[in-house]
Amino acid sequence: MGKMQKRVIGWWPINSRMCRLRIKGRFFNISIINVHSPHLGSTGDDKDEFYTQLEREYDRCPKHDIKIVIGDFNAQVGQEEEFKPTIGRFSAHQLTNENGLRLIDFAASKRMAVRSTFFQHRLPHKYTWRSPYQTQSQIDHVLIDSRHFSDIIDVRSCRGANIESDHYLVMVKMRPKLSVVNNTRNRRPPRLNIARLKQPEDCWDTIKTAINSAAENVIGYVERSRRNDWFDEECRRVMDEENAARAAVVRRGTRRNVENHRQRERQRVRLFQEKKRRLEEEELEELEQLHRSQETPKFYQKLNASRKGFVPQAEMCLDKDGGIRTIVR
Repeated sequence: MGKMQKRVIGWWPINSRMCRLRIKGRFFNISIINVHSPHLGSTGDDKDEFYTQLEREYDRCPKHDIKIVIGDFNAQVGQEEEFKPTIGRFSAHQLTNENGLRLIDFAASKRMAVRSTFFQHRLPHKYTWRSPYQTQSQIDHVLIDSRHFSDIIDVRSCRGANIESDHYLVMVKMRPKLSVVNNTRNRRPPRLNIARLKQPEDCWDTIKTAINSAAENVIGYVERSRRNDWFDEECRRVMDEENAARAAVVRRGTRRNVENHRQRERQRVRLFQEKKRRLEEEELEELEQLHRSQETPKFYQKLNASRKGFVPQAEMCLDKDGGIRTIVR
């Protein structure tokens, strides 16, 4: 089975207001921090403690990950001109409230953008919460670091199946799997009944199974590329014959068995050299063809790949003590 394109690396519940999820991607890993900010009427100390914890968790994310902060910030972001580089131009509100200023300060200090207010939608597709008095507001937001700003291509909200709920469903579309969105309309992940799970390990196993199952059904698997394109069935057969001759020498080192093993070894060396030389000639012809057809990007891409040669795959992760562990494959 090939390598899965996205899978969960780890999930860290921090407190009742925050948790962190890390997903392995094909090119970049994704660190997602899910938050629930104190409401507007909370004390200033509670809000300061929340954003201090959020900054601490953000700094713990690996440097090269795509960092996304998503959740209920209880913050209304306006359309002020001085905040447009951070919040865009299409917020559902005209003025920024106190929680919104705290959100903007955090985003600006971490060079992030409030991506949920950068897309032009009708007001019903911007609101994320409805009060008991039918007052609607946009208080759920999606933040992403500016380096990967364009990876989120759309953020919109819609009412869920439970029309009595106060919160809306916020949908985020990301660039790496744009074609997946239309193919998953009728696919639903398995329902999670986390309320019945008492142990954190049970919660994590259930969430991990659901995410991996959804990724397997939607994204699928990516087959590993072969490292030796010249190695075919003929090479495998000759190598098996040499191994059998070597095993015969180990069992009984007669002159006949030793000579047979030497012949098989010379045959294997000649065949491998011929296969490699033939592959090199084909690659040179392909490079010449790309050069004549003036396909410069493909030409240099193949040229650089031939210069690098074999590059082992290395994956790194943190152990339970916070140390870095490297796996080379």
